[in-house]
Amino acid sequence: MSSNTTLRVATTQLQLRGEKSVESFLGHLNELTERAARQGADLILFPELASTGLLAAIEGHEVTTATVASDYWENLTSFTAEILAGLSTMAHGHNLVVAGGSHNRLAEDGSLRNTAYIVHPDGRVETQDKIHLTPQEHALGTRGGDELVVTQIGPFTAGLLICADIQFPELSRYLVHKGVDLILCPSLTWNRRGLHRVRTGCQARAIENQLFVVMSPLFGSSGLPIDAPMHAVGRALVTAPVDKTVGLNDGMVALAGDDNEQVLVVELDRAQLEASRANPEAPGLALRRPDLYAKLQAEMDA
Repeated sequence: MSSNTTLRVATTQLQLRGEKSVESFLGHLNELTERAARQGADLILFPELASTGLLAAIEGHEVTTATVASDYWENLTSFTAEILAGLSTMAHGHNLVVAGGSHNRLAEDGSLRNTAYIVHPDGRVETQDKIHLTPQEHALGTRGGDELVVTQIGPFTAGLLICADIQFPELSRYLVHKGVDLILCPSLTWNRRGLHRVRTGCQARAIENQLFVVMSPLFGSSGLPIDAPMHAVGRALVTAPVDKTVGLNDGMVALAGDDNEQVLVVELDRAQLEASRANPEAPGLALRRPDLYAKLQAEMDA
């Protein structure tokens, strides 16, 4: 890792394209991981449903809006074990943590899950299912999770919120209660409204919790389903508290400047967060009023 208090973090703006095989898809991710490793990254983050391009690897029928639900359940889930093995190889080979985005998974209870993986160089794998599902995911029959992972990455205690989960402050406040000072947000949005919901959510969570948020989006189109291709949009970003300690008026540590595939690498300093929390410019974590919040919650529950 970079130092006792710093972590070099890479977030990807991953181009969605038709991947004809798992090998092709993993090669795509590995190219970006190599770029991050060359820049000294300790961690790389990939987007939500990063393997959606593997719809192009399905044989036997054309992928259309009529088949896409069964394709998610029966075909994309069949690739997940091989993808996870590839992510583990990348983490070990490049000696960095691979937050490999999320992928479709069939759970032991037979349900479809949107599951994110954090793979460590020593072989440890941590998983989290998306908690707040979109109407489209509900229509597919996807089931939401109810557990939050907390993990140590260098000097940071990290949590994970998948796309829409970043819009629910209850989750991030729980993570802060568990000691989290870095939130990873793999994301997939398919219109500009979604892009701004996630971006605003990331910035709000960073401000109200005085922590760093790193977001990785999927962008572009694979041309599938052929009768209504999905077009993903998004700009990779890293955001921070807005105060004089961090010194960024908008809190934006890094933001992708265009719609090309890219890897943003930044160095984050936990000591900076500690200084921000110790001497907040605006009301921060130290000035919370938990007794009042408990009273208000009791009124809501009544």
